[in-house]
Amino acid sequence: MLTNLVFCGLFLSIAKMENKVSINNNSVEFSGITRDYMEAISELIWNGFDAGATKIDLVFDTNEIDFIPAIEIIDNGSGINLNNLHQTFGAFLDSLKRGSDHRSSYVRGKKGKGRFSFIAFAQKAIWNTTFFDEVANEYINYDVNISASNKDYYTDENKRVTADMETGTRLKLINLFGVTAYSFTSEAFINYLKSEFGWFLLLNSKNDFQLCINGDRIKYEDLLADHEVFEREIVDASTSRFNFTITFVRWNEKIGDKFYYYFLNSEKKEVFKQLTSFNNNAINFYHSVYVESDYFNLFNFTDTEETTNMFGSNPQSPIFKQLIKELQKIVNQKQKEYVKDDAVNELIRKFENAQSMPDFDAAELEQKQLFIELVKALYCIQPRLFKGLNESQEKMILSLIKSQLDDKENLFKLIRNILPVNDEENQQLKALLISNPIIAD
Repeated sequence: MLTNLVFCGLFLSIAKMENKVSINNNSVEFSGITRDYMEAISELIWNGFDAGATKIDLVFDTNEIDFIPAIEIIDNGSGINLNNLHQTFGAFLDSLKRGSDHRSSYVRGKKGKGRFSFIAFAQKAIWNTTFFDEVANEYINYDVNISASNKDYYTDENKRVTADMETGTRLKLINLFGVTAYSFTSEAFINYLKSEFGWFLLLNSKNDFQLCINGDRIKYEDLLADHEVFEREIVDASTSRFNFTITFVRWNEKIGDKFYYYFLNSEKKEVFKQLTSFNNNAINFYHSVYVESDYFNLFNFTDTEETTNMFGSNPQSPIFKQLIKELQKIVNQKQKEYVKDDAVNELIRKFENAQSMPDFDAAELEQKQLFIELVKALYCIQPRLFKGLNESQEKMILSLIKSQLDDKENLFKLIRNILPVNDEENQQLKALLISNPIIAD
């Protein structure tokens, strides 16, 4: 058996193929490839996760002057299938056009273009990859080489049958420029990776997905202020049943200007996203919601006709509309919990620091406590009450509230006139004030 492996290995290693990249534009040079090394590394890491990797490690050595001659990106994915190499590396912009999703909210290593992102900071890339050839029933190892000076061509060589029955890829980038060891160990770089991959690692935490630098796992958990997983089953009129795994995340810091529901298929790849109805940064409620289901495997996000495909997988289907209602309930409850447990105390501190709080003398301690509890209650019910106010407006509203503490019935009427509350919020406000009790209505 060993003799056969050696013979096959020698036979396969004879061939060295230089291949032209098929492009439908001027050249790779003018294709819009990133020049930012962080984004380039991100695209190359996504290639590994797209290949089914559960662990990716950035490995490099440095010397006393912080110089690194090379960096490796090692993954345990399925490898690069030699039989499809012309599609993976060869069909550059054509492959990109078919594979890209313009609605994707994150950078993904799309087949074709992402492979060439190394030119942002390296002169040469060597992929040493092992894949399982199902036709030959063998594990094949070989190299792919691309030089930044001749990036319109790639070579595959050193093909051999291997007895190591493990797939994966070691991408070695050499002759680096514009980067040092600090570039890949700095807080800015670590935080970039956390922001880019933290959500993905969280969704795959049950399978122990890891992203490492020199063997040390990147810990993204400090980005998470709160997260919880919900399971929902939705049945439509045709009695079709769909299961959804919903992961709510509240971030410790701002992750973007908008907050979204991200809809992922069974491979955890985003097919669609939609703004949540809680895009109110006034209370720093930084959140994302990830919805996983095989319902999205064939999701048609361009189907906006209510009369078409009502029972299909599209934004107008009853299943999707019911799902959105469930998501709104979850986020609404999470926002209320956040306001009650965190944001309201920050609001009181803000008023105190700005000296917007009205004065209370020593004989008004109980009234002061009542005032603070009422402000907290109002903010929990309607955070927008205090949105966008300057210090003078804050003082005016707070002074008005204090002035009405002795006339609780008129205070309740004033609150109802000021707050744009719906029926449910009005009943919650009324019940809360009665239970304090602040008024009796």
